[in-house]
Amino acid sequence: MSKEQLFSPSEILLSTTDLNSHIKYANTRFCDIAGYSLEELVNNPHNKVRHSDMPKAAFKDLWSTIKNGDSWMGPVKNHCKNGDYYWVNAFVTPIRDQSGNVFEYQSVRTVLDQEVKDRANQIYPQLKNEQSSAATKEKSDKTLWVQGILFILTLLSVVNLLTDDNNMVLLFPITMLSVAGSVLFYWWRRQYLAVLEEANSIFNNPLMSYLYSGNNDKVGNILLALKMRSAEIRAVVGRVSNDSVTINKVATQSAQRGSNIANILANQKGETHQVATAIHQMSSTIQEIVQVVSQAAQASQHGLNISNEGQKSVLNTTSSINQLSEQLVEVDTAINRLIDGTRSIESVLNEISSIADQTNLLALNAAIEAARAGEQGRGFAVVAEEVRALALRSQQSTEEIAKSIIQLRTESDFAIDSMAKGIALSATCVEMAEQTGQALRQVTDEVSSLAKINTQISIAVEEQSVVAEQLNQNISSISGMSAESENHGREAVSLSETLLTRLADQQNLITQFNG
Repeated sequence: MSKEQLFSPSEILLSTTDLNSHIKYANTRFCDIAGYSLEELVNNPHNKVRHSDMPKAAFKDLWSTIKNGDSWMGPVKNHCKNGDYYWVNAFVTPIRDQSGNVFEYQSVRTVLDQEVKDRANQIYPQLKNEQSSAATKEKSDKTLWVQGILFILTLLSVVNLLTDDNNMVLLFPITMLSVAGSVLFYWWRRQYLAVLEEANSIFNNPLMSYLYSGNNDKVGNILLALKMRSAEIRAVVGRVSNDSVTINKVATQSAQRGSNIANILANQKGETHQVATAIHQMSSTIQEIVQVVSQAAQASQHGLNISNEGQKSVLNTTSSINQLSEQLVEVDTAINRLIDGTRSIESVLNEISSIADQTNLLALNAAIEAARAGEQGRGFAVVAEEVRALALRSQQSTEEIAKSIIQLRTESDFAIDSMAKGIALSATCVEMAEQTGQALRQVTDEVSSLAKINTQISIAVEEQSVVAEQLNQNISSISGMSAESENHGREAVSLSETLLTRLADQQNLITQFNG
């Protein structure tokens, strides 16, 4: 046999649904009372917990109210998963987004008063069987009848006062009291109607008015409105309280994540200290490398300077050799000129010999002719002329020989000078070659020094490699911690976003109810 499940007046059963009445969220107490897990309720229709004793008219009234954007309140009987049931005072309200559009329905359920529960147990079966009930009919305003009676009494008092002169002293006070009472009741009723209008604007439902007040007259409407406001406040407080529990859990998790991050950062600090130490060691090693490299650079520069000097020596040697070659060419040319001059001398000497022979012959002929002719001087004169011509030719040849000899002497002197220059240049080439050899030996020594320095650099680089490996391990450890910190940070961000969403929901809810 089913039994009623009860819960504390301080507890609320909260759930939200989409616009199609599919459950989006239910708090822990709701799940406990209904006997379902949250996974069994989410995305399922809310009528999953509807009790069969509930009349359709009540839910029809509920949906017509909330679809108009208004809140609804009423006693509801729900069933549990195990067959039990529980009564609640349900307050259902549409929830709007920032644009004012309804995006979900919220139902906050509190403990139902026993009197209301008794009346619901009496009326709901009648509604379920579609029987007519006086509870669904709104009664007329009784204050209107009272005002009418007072108006009639006041009118009769005035008529009696005007028609009965004998009892004027007695009727006048009664008439004044009737008029005063009618006026006062009229002004009171105006205030009463204003309160009633305000109550009807809050919630105007004859059935619920009867269930919550025991009657469905205008006073019952006012009482229903007061209970509606009370339920509304309890709904807001309950929702805020429920969200506060969630926010507290989220804040606790966020604090835990912050504590984890703090511990990770503390470990990271230690690793960072080790990294700083390793970096310091590496910095010292780098300073040593800098010094060694500086020495290597100086040695390299010195070697470069020596190489440049050697290159200059080689260039000078090449230039000297080229000059020597040119001088040798000039010597060769001078020698050729001497040979040509010698040949000219030989030719001139031959010419002189020929002239001498002819001169001798002519002289012989002149002598013969002179002997023959005696005084005939003509022939002798001719011979004399020829002899003179030959003598002239001999003189010219002699001058040419003198010139040739002078030229030969000059060329010989030039050849001697050229040969001397060649010898001097050769000596210079030898000296330059010796300097080049010495420079190359110095370059070899410097290269040897560079090799030793490179060995030192290699050792220093190996030391730096060990430090770098240690640094790499520390950085890897820090990277892992940073990744874990990042994950916790993302979880903290997600929790913060959830917290902000819940706070935004509370703000929208409070703003809506304050409006």
